[in-house]
Amino acid sequence: MPEYRDVHTREGVPTGEVREKHAPSRPGDYFLHVIDILRCRDGRYILQQRSLKSRFYPGIWDVTGGGVDSGETPLDAGIREAQEELGLPIRPEDMRSIYRYYADWDDGSGLILYVYGCSVDLPEGGLTPAEKEVNAIRLTSFQEYYDAVTWNKDAGFKKALKQFEESFKSDR
Repeated sequence: MPEYRDVHTREGVPTGEVREKHAPSRPGDYFLHVIDILRCRDGRYILQQRSLKSRFYPGIWDVTGGGVDSGETPLDAGIREAQEELGLPIRPEDMRSIYRYYADWDDGSGLILYVYGCSVDLPEGGLTPAEKEVNAIRLTSFQEYYDAVTWNKDAGFKKALKQFEESFKSDR
């Protein structure tokens, strides 16, 4: 069954157009995307390796996340992606918006990325990676996570990620 997503302007205003997930984009088209920064309550971070068969960045160790489906909010997408990719249930009240940025592509289209941080409890049975999307999962230190996931992110993302980690030190 095809997946659909809403087309937005770069300012985030919905255009009213809905398009299939992998349909070609046109100049001025922006799509919503979500990134989940998942920190276990013991301080480790959930790092996932993208499927080796992935269309984009196969085998790369990266964040949890994906596209926002048509009619879905970025928050709902973040919760859905954690469940779909890792089998990790998350409550909306545990999600914290920590950053938003743009990925502008050479063809004049792009993404509006919403970044959420969340402190999570691992399920008793462990995480269950989605075979089609996740090749492997590792629980890592903040530094290992930071080094793995910031290679293609902007300076604001890096700062927001460090601030998210620092917020746990001030909670003590």
